[in-house]
Amino acid sequence: MKKLFALILLFVFSVIIFSENFENTAIEYLKYLYSKNFDEAVKLSTNIMKSQLPEKKLKEIWNTIEKTYGRFQSIEKIDFIKKGEYEVYVFTSNFEKNKLAIVISVDKNGKIAGLFFNQAQNDNYKIPQYANLSNFKEKDITIGKEWKLNGKLTIPNGKGPFPAVVLIHGSGPNDMDESFGPNKIFKDLAYGLSSNDIIVLRYDKRTKIYGNTMNKITVNDEVFEDVKFAIDYLSELDYVKKIYILGHSLGGYLSPYIAKKENRISGIILMAAPGRNLEVLTISQLKYLKNFEPKDNKKAYDVLIENLNKLKENKLNDNVNILGAPVYYYKELRLYNPIKHLSNLNVPILILQGKRDYQVTEKDYEILKKYAKNYDAYLYNNLNHFFIAGNGKPNPYEYYKEGHVDKKVIEDIVKWINQNN
Repeated sequence: MKKLFALILLFVFSVIIFSENFENTAIEYLKYLYSKNFDEAVKLSTNIMKSQLPEKKLKEIWNTIEKTYGRFQSIEKIDFIKKGEYEVYVFTSNFEKNKLAIVISVDKNGKIAGLFFNQAQNDNYKIPQYANLSNFKEKDITIGKEWKLNGKLTIPNGKGPFPAVVLIHGSGPNDMDESFGPNKIFKDLAYGLSSNDIIVLRYDKRTKIYGNTMNKITVNDEVFEDVKFAIDYLSELDYVKKIYILGHSLGGYLSPYIAKKENRISGIILMAAPGRNLEVLTISQLKYLKNFEPKDNKKAYDVLIENLNKLKENKLNDNVNILGAPVYYYKELRLYNPIKHLSNLNVPILILQGKRDYQVTEKDYEILKKYAKNYDAYLYNNLNHFFIAGNGKPNPYEYYKEGHVDKKVIEDIVKWINQNN
């Protein structure tokens, strides 16, 4: 199953044009390069750049890049450097054969003033300041039977017993760190929680490893079965005290149903968990992103929104694909909507939401609180969908800037688990 939110971001990246700052001018320029609209790229340039890199020359350079690196695939991260009157943006980008750093300079008038290509550096994961590596050890594990999955267990030093948390991914083929761009949300959570005497189990999602060989994928295949294997693994460890599940995004949406069916769970943590069905949520996202669009680009959004509305009214064939997922998948997810299961849970619930999250919003947060009982809830003013701090109007490009799950989120989870352990 494709990563639905990631596909929305990639779709948006291919068409969206901002006008609020120079970063978005650089993004627009890069978009024209990889879509080979070189005449449009030239229009964004200074007069000097136009003379040095006219359309024909720009085309030659990009064709040379593609011969060496293959076709452009995606942006991995964006870095910013201020050099005098110039704003310099470094786009670490994935091509078919290798990574490449595309360096674009913008002058004080918002015109493209420079274009350079450098070999991308393979950045190592930067340890969050709140993580203390001397407080825990990390162990490679395998879960599952027919579909074996690699994972990691972070174990606090000492005899225990310790509370343990299973991390449940958002939509799509995520790795065990729930990596997106330069960020590793689940690795941050594992290191932060295990620095505070909490075991964390994370694993590669089945669709990440076996997606190409799986046929019709159900939610049980994609999520439920492997969560059970993770709980089985922890249940056999004599140094585990209680088991909690932490679901992010779609993982949070599914967590109340999992807790209802699994009596070994002592509590659930919902991070940016939708309270609305996926098609309704996706329509909301697209309408938000459409507001940034020039008139010519709005039609693509309208087509998607129209199809999602047809899905909502059950007017589409089950095998029709919308944003990488078949209609039957959206319909199956309706069965597990958390509002159907939250009120029947007898375990404590922690609900966490970032106020800068435009994918899952404060509206979902309020829905969850309405139906949950025995819950604690925290709303963070400056955090996005990945619980990374930001400022200004939320937009998809910030996901490509390096950051970490906010320290306050780690502290609130630790406090809540200790209170309920």
